Amino acid sequence: MVETTAPSGFHLHDFPGGTAMRNRFFRRYSPVVLALALGAGLLAAGPAAGATPVPVAITVDATRAGYADESFTGFSYEKDRMAAGMFASSNTALVNLFRLLGHGYLRIGGNLVNHATWKPNGTGGVIGEIAPADVDKLAGFLQATGWKVVYGINGTSRTLSDSDVQRGVVPNTAVNAAGEAAYAAQKLGGNLVAFEIGNEPNQYSSANTLTDYEGVYESFTAEILKSVPNAKFDGPGCLYSESWAAPFAQREKSPALSFLAAHYYIGAPTSTTTTTSMMTNNPSGPLSTDTKLNAAAAAAGIGWRMTEANSYYTGGKAGVSSSKAASLWALDFLEGVAENGGSGVNFHGGVSSQFTLYYTPIAFNSDGVTPSGVQAVYYAQLLWKLAGTGRLHKTTIDADPSVITSPGLTSWGIGNNVIVNNKSDYPITATITLADTAVSARSYELAGPQLSTSDITVGGGTVDATGNFTGTATPLTVTGTNKVTVTVPAHDATLVITQK
Repeated sequence: MVETTAPSGFHLHDFPGGTAMRNRFFRRYSPVVLALALGAGLLAAGPAAGATPVPVAITVDATRAGYADESFTGFSYEKDRMAAGMFASSNTALVNLFRLLGHGYLRIGGNLVNHATWKPNGTGGVIGEIAPADVDKLAGFLQATGWKVVYGINGTSRTLSDSDVQRGVVPNTAVNAAGEAAYAAQKLGGNLVAFEIGNEPNQYSSANTLTDYEGVYESFTAEILKSVPNAKFDGPGCLYSESWAAPFAQREKSPALSFLAAHYYIGAPTSTTTTTSMMTNNPSGPLSTDTKLNAAAAAAGIGWRMTEANSYYTGGKAGVSSSKAASLWALDFLEGVAENGGSGVNFHGGVSSQFTLYYTPIAFNSDGVTPSGVQAVYYAQLLWKLAGTGRLHKTTIDADPSVITSPGLTSWGIGNNVIVNNKSDYPITATITLADTAVSARSYELAGPQLSTSDITVGGGTVDATGNFTGTATPLTVTGTNKVTVTVPAHDATLVITQK
């Protein structure tokens, strides 16, 4: 945004009386200022080089609005990656990339969970099978990373249709599922969070009905509990059928049902899908879905988690789902889940035999096993991890409408740290009033030359394919006991970390 002369003749950034009076001036005169700017053609093309930052006041609410622990951010992968050997302690680069994000949750499932069955006498390493050696490798990987797993099991117990066979679905039985669960529970130990039966039953079960899935779920869990009496499960793991959550939770609630699971994608990528349309869609998470899931979970006395999500299904859109805009979208998505009581998000990624996963947080070499680098969503997860753990806090933002109009500007606190996600076309200078006192502060900026870029940095550094992060924090000044000012360029996000 270029420097604009207000009707009074003052430059806005020089307005006397401090931030409060300047913000009142904005609210009173912004329609006039915007009209003048539009008439001059100043707001048409996005941020101008050397544009004067727009002043913004952000106040962090001390009230708890959610919670983010170390397991909040996670990954989701197709189950065939187990047989491919991806999850092995010897895959050092992948171990490092997981560890850089702390101690998260890995969910193994996806469409291909129903394409593989347990082979107790198998040798391992065979796509379409899961053998003891594959589970052993996963156990070593979890030990090396400090992560835990939501372990998917083939939930197909029906006569297969021609379409099923064409897609590669293979049948399973409750007894065979119990054999796999027993071995996995023994080997994975405390790193096993829950078992998951099938994948997106509203899309792939025989009748696509809740009743149908409940029958499968109950027969499989009953058999598994015979072998693993303390087994935990999630469910139903639907895509776009949050209406299943409440009746499923009420029917299945028991010590065995650990949490409700759901999946989310914006929709199918189309010719009109752009970086801006992605950021505008669900700017604070899928609130309708989140709200219904939270209500259903609370009524059953359990939690909920988004166990598979990303921007657009069928792998996302090239040039969009791996762009810097996807980083900004993912940050808002994480906040939306946390604000509505979710315990975390597993962003889907890896490689798939079905289609190219443009959105994958970690990119892989042609072997489909070893990392080649990281992409946009990973950088969002990294910034979220750097924000630490603790209570989630909402904020109020006082700014010119040109800045806050969707996709605009969002902000929230985690503990006494603050993320400012500037999706607007204008650089801002944000004066943040913290929820608690602080004596020092520093910042990490998630940046890139434009929204469409895949060249992203955090703290001026990158994450390489071996998990080495070169970013550093920038010192900030704390004014008084609880105010910090930081400049955030257009289309960037900044994390402010404070110390008491």
